[in-house]
Amino acid sequence: MENKAHALAAGLFVLLLGLALAASVAWFQGDHTERVRYTVVSRSGVPGLNLKAPVKLRGVEVGYVERIGFDPGDARQILVDIAVDAAAPVSTQTYAQLGLQGVTGLSFVGLEEAEAPAAFTRAEPGARIALRPTLLDRLAESGPGLVAGFAETAARLNALLSEDNRAQLNRALAQLEQAAGDTSRLMAALQPGARELPGLLKDADAATLRADAALRRIEALAADGQQLAQELKSRAAMLDRLDAAAAQVQATSRNLELALVGDTPPRTRPLLSDLSAASRSIERAATDLGDQPQSLIFGRGPRPPGPGEAGFDQRLKANTR
Repeated sequence: MENKAHALAAGLFVLLLGLALAASVAWFQGDHTERVRYTVVSRSGVPGLNLKAPVKLRGVEVGYVERIGFDPGDARQILVDIAVDAAAPVSTQTYAQLGLQGVTGLSFVGLEEAEAPAAFTRAEPGARIALRPTLLDRLAESGPGLVAGFAETAARLNALLSEDNRAQLNRALAQLEQAAGDTSRLMAALQPGARELPGLLKDADAATLRADAALRRIEALAADGQQLAQELKSRAAMLDRLDAAAAQVQATSRNLELALVGDTPPRTRPLLSDLSAASRSIERAATDLGDQPQSLIFGRGPRPPGPGEAGFDQRLKANTR
């Protein structure tokens, strides 16, 4: 009896110890974090996403996927229920994207915050979060268009690189090479002129200075010519006045002649010629009187001997002394 009692006590102890160990393991493995449920809505599919897949907010794991299914109201949508730590800052501007877990091909739900200037507003429990396509998804969607564009580009390149176009391109390259050679020869021919160009520029500067000086002299000559023209104009006007005065004198002389002698027939020596001869005689008399004033008392003396006459040489010697 005593052995049976010890065996029963040992059995009960082992059973209780096993139950305690199981309870401890269940306690430590259990999730006691307060969770908030949200629903991620996708219209393009969730490849590689499984239950219990992690949920990360800006790279920090904050929850896991609880359920994946189709939307009863719209079969084109997929609803992914996620449980997120209540302390995680999920706002009304948060959106979801699928990310890859290494090279396994499995996906996780990544929550990102949209750049919005509005103040932070926490999302209500059960709110729906839109699943945006990733860069790979957009590339996959636009893949057919890219392939069609590449095919069209390849066809255009084939048309561009036809036999005729290649022949024209070869001719253009040959002409370009010839033009390059001509340009090199032209540059070699222009190098001596380029070396002489500084001297020519200096000569041009000197010529410019000389031209400026010549222009200034021309301007001065033009000013003098303008002044001379003005003087000539004034003198021409004076000559015109003298001509008018001479005409008036002639008319006055004619009127005086008519008043003195009347209207007589024309003579061989007009009155004006007589008056001119008389004035010349008076002028000669005045000159002789100025040279020999004693002739007024003693009379006019003999004229001095001229060349070849007697006494001309003695007169020269006397003047020399």
